[in-house]
Amino acid sequence: MRLTFMARAMAAATVTGTLLLPAVGNAQPGGVSAACSIDPNQPKELAIQSLAFQRAKSAQNPDDRKKVLMGVLKELDTKPERFAKNPTGYNYILTQALVMWAVEPGVGATPTRGSLGFVSNPTEPYDIIDGLDAGFKAMTAASPECAEDVKALRQNEAWLALTQAALSASNGGQLDSAEYYAKRSLKLSGDSPYPHYVLASVANTRGDKKGAVLHWGHVVSIAASDTTYRELKNTSLYYTAMTKLELASGAQGADQVALGKEAAEAFKATLEANPESPDAANLYNGWADALTLAKDTANIPQVYAGLLSSPDKATDITMTMAGVIATRANRVDDALKLFELAVQKNPYNRDGLRNLAATYYGREKYQEMFAPSKKLVELDPNNYDGWMMFAYASQGLGKNAKAPAEKKAWTDSLVKYNTIAEGLPVKVDVAGFSRGGQTSTLTLSLEQVAATDGNYSVTVEFLDASGNVVANATEQSGPIKKGERKEIAFKASGDKIYGYRYKPIK
Repeated sequence: MRLTFMARAMAAATVTGTLLLPAVGNAQPGGVSAACSIDPNQPKELAIQSLAFQRAKSAQNPDDRKKVLMGVLKELDTKPERFAKNPTGYNYILTQALVMWAVEPGVGATPTRGSLGFVSNPTEPYDIIDGLDAGFKAMTAASPECAEDVKALRQNEAWLALTQAALSASNGGQLDSAEYYAKRSLKLSGDSPYPHYVLASVANTRGDKKGAVLHWGHVVSIAASDTTYRELKNTSLYYTAMTKLELASGAQGADQVALGKEAAEAFKATLEANPESPDAANLYNGWADALTLAKDTANIPQVYAGLLSSPDKATDITMTMAGVIATRANRVDDALKLFELAVQKNPYNRDGLRNLAATYYGREKYQEMFAPSKKLVELDPNNYDGWMMFAYASQGLGKNAKAPAEKKAWTDSLVKYNTIAEGLPVKVDVAGFSRGGQTSTLTLSLEQVAATDGNYSVTVEFLDASGNVVANATEQSGPIKKGERKEIAFKASGDKIYGYRYKPIK
C-alpha cells in the first residue's frame, strides 16, 4: 500500500512584497572600503558638476531636474579630456546622473543622446542601462580597490525598478517582459537572487527545465546563508530537486543514472536546508525515487536514517511516508518502526494505522494487528480494507492455533469480519486529506455496493492530537447507483487538526 501526497505545482511561484536596496547600495564618495577613495571634486570642473548633480537631486519640479541633468551630461561630454586625471570621479558623477535619468518618467529605455544632454551624436539612441554598466566597469578598471563599492552602487534605483518590473511581469504571466527586465537587472547587478528567480520561472513555464535548474542554482548560490532570502532559496531548492527528478524520469540508461544521482543530491540538500518544510514527506519520497532511478537502492535507508535516530524532529506524516519508502525498499523492520513512531506521534493518522496493521501482517505479528485495526475502523468505518485487517489477523492466528476449539474461534472471527466487510452498503476510500495551518480538507470517495440506490448524509469530525473534536462538517452525497463512485469534500477551520473520523454510513 502506497500513500499519496499532493506534490506542489511546478508553476512559477509568486514573489510579493517590496524590494529594499541593501544598505551598501547607498555607497557615497569616499568609498566604503578603507582602500577605496572616490573623489568627485577634482578637477574643479568636475566639482562644479558634482554640485549641479546635488541640485538635480533636490529639485522638486521635473522640468528643473531634467534641465540640470542635461547640463551635467553636456559638460561631462564636452572636452572629456578635462576629467582624464580622475576617471573614477568622472564616472561616478556620470552614473549617478544616468540613474536619475533611468527612473525619470517618460524617458524610456533608449532615448536619444541629445535628449539626455550629450552633445556628441545627439540623434543616436542611447541605452541608459548599457551606459550605466560601462560607467561602473570604467570605475572598477580605474580603481580596482573600489570594486566592492561599485558593486554596491550598481544596486541603485534603476536596478530596483528593473527588478520590481521583472517580478511584476512574471507574476502577471508576461514572460517576454519578465525575461527582458530580469536580464536588464542582471546587467546592472548579479548580486541579487531575484532576477535569476524570475528567469528560472520563465524558463520553467516555457518547458526549458535545464535552463530553469541553472537559474534556480544561481538563486541558491547568491542567497547562501542570508536569511533575507530564506524562502526564495528554499523554494528554489525544492523546484530544483523536483525538476531534476522529472528530467531523470524522462531519461534512459547512463543519462538516467547520472540525472538520478543529481536529483538525489538535490533532495538531500533541500531537506538539509529546510528540514521542517511542509513538503518534507514529498521530498523524502522524491529522494527515494531519485535513488531508484540512479540504481542506488542500497542507499535508500539513508533517506530515513535521520528520522529513525531523531523521530522527535519529524511529523507523523513524514514518518508515515518514510515507512512507505522503507516498505518499497523491502526494509520491513525499518518500516515497522517508522509506522509505529508515526502512530505514537498521532494516534489518529489513518494512513499510519493502516500501514502499521499491514506491516504487522507481513511480519506475521497477527495479534498486534488488532489494536491499530480497531482504531482504524473507528476513524474509517466504511473502508473495506480496514475490516479485512481483522479477517487477515484472524486467519493468521487460526493457522497457527493448535487446539481445535481455538482454530474454530479464529475461523468464526474470520467469517465475522469478512461478512462485515462484504456487507458494507457503501465503501469509502480516502481520496485526500490535507491539514493546513488554518484550513483542513478531507475528500472521501463513496462507491455504492448495495443493489439499491444510495443517498447519504455524511458527517465528519475533525480531531486534535488528543482526539477532541475541533470541527464538524456534514455533506450530502446525492443519489448513487450501484457501482457508481462519488467524491465528497469536507472543509474545517482550525490550527490544531491532526486527524478525522466520519460516522458510519448506512
